[in-house]
Amino acid sequence: MIKVCYSELDGPEGLSLRLEAAGHAGYAPAGQDIVCAGASTLMQALVYLLAGEENARSDAWDEPEGPRLAVAAQAPVAPWVQGAFELAKAGFTLLAERYPDNLRFADVSRSGQQSMMDLQLFAEGEAAPALSPEQSRQAVAAGTLKPEAPAAQPEVPQQTPAEPKPQPEKPAQPERPVLPPLPMPVENTVRGLHARWAAEEAAMRRSQPGFDLKAELKNPEMRRLMQLPGMRVQDAYRLAHYEDAMRTTAQTVEQGVVERVQQRAARPLENGLRPGAAASVRPDVAAMTRAQREALERRVLHGAQIEL
Repeated sequence: MIKVCYSELDGPEGLSLRLEAAGHAGYAPAGQDIVCAGASTLMQALVYLLAGEENARSDAWDEPEGPRLAVAAQAPVAPWVQGAFELAKAGFTLLAERYPDNLRFADVSRSGQQSMMDLQLFAEGEAAPALSPEQSRQAVAAGTLKPEAPAAQPEVPQQTPAEPKPQPEKPAQPERPVLPPLPMPVENTVRGLHARWAAEEAAMRRSQPGFDLKAELKNPEMRRLMQLPGMRVQDAYRLAHYEDAMRTTAQTVEQGVVERVQQRAARPLENGLRPGAAASVRPDVAAMTRAQREALERRVLHGAQIEL
């Protein structure tokens, strides 16, 4: 059974919201479980809606009982973020009403506790408000409502059975086509995402041996970019370090300009512009004697700079 819990934490800056789902539905074999697919779709839709929100984050864990997903939004929470959580809550309420043996949804927030208090006020015989089947089952399980006794069936007078009429033969129904498999479960999606990140990290290390994805995720901008749908590690790294790359490129271009200016300044002038030879003659190490080379070596050991 999948267990879904919605909770709120009241702090100095306002309410913090959290929605968590854990477990397997057990409605059908793997790949054909429509309850698991519905819960996975609701959680993934909430994750994608909050991908660009700075105060929201999502986590996933692989546990022995099944995958566990959590989506949380820290206070202060924008109205549209609270609306996204309300949409997910409505979807899980419908799933719990349709498949009570495979999914259970609990709202432990103040609004959920207030609804339980309202049910308790009407539990002593007053006219109770209209409840959905899932709300009635949750109220009975919490002890706020008593289970209804089955209504007595009125006695039906016995009648002599009439002769059965011949039924027309029904045409044979054609065989139904086999439905395609449903989307992958959440745990396979998370594993595939981690495998893609590992492959992209290995590709990045070919050009940058010191690249470490865990260290880069400590950068808030890198972490925000990686939460965007379809973002690759290489693209996120380039965007997060765009200013550093531009600064390095500017320094490289500036250094190249300085070196070219120095090379042009070191070129010999043409004859006639100044007295002396057109080309400067520098000492040749290969033509020096052994004593001259040893003298140069002693000067270098004492810190002198030799230009040849």
